[in-house]
Amino acid sequence: MFLTASASAFAADTPPANKYVDATDWPVSEAGMDRFFEAEARLNAAFDKVCGDTFCEGDFANLRPLQLRCSIDATKGTFKQCLWAFAGSHATVNPKSGAVQVTAKTFKCKLLLAKDTPAEAFYELTKGDDPLHAKLPMASVSIYDGLPGCIN
Repeated sequence: MFLTASASAFAADTPPANKYVDATDWPVSEAGMDRFFEAEARLNAAFDKVCGDTFCEGDFANLRPLQLRCSIDATKGTFKQCLWAFAGSHATVNPKSGAVQVTAKTFKCKLLLAKDTPAEAFYELTKGDDPLHAKLPMASVSIYDGLPGCIN
């Protein structure tokens, strides 16, 4: 007697190939792209609103968010880590030679996520009116709270 089972029955019991995946690849490859990039766009827009009165003064007045990237524990559906990269520059013209001199800097800011922050809860936060200042799920801090110590 031979036992047969469908491939999907085996797949349900098979752990993911990698424990951690890019948020754009959760729950499966490329399935989270739209949702993640929408969250990133909302955070970028929120940053742009506060930039002029906060971080975008001084040497790096043109500070811009470059990319948000997050890892998810695929076995639990929780965030492991998120880094938000920013860049800014300051340019001057040498009055004697006419040469343009640029000082550029990048910043890698870690979001202050609580351990095992559920992906669904994070995405809900980013849909709110002020995702930058809203308290992170399972935490007493916001995304904004982690930026001043990073961008300086």
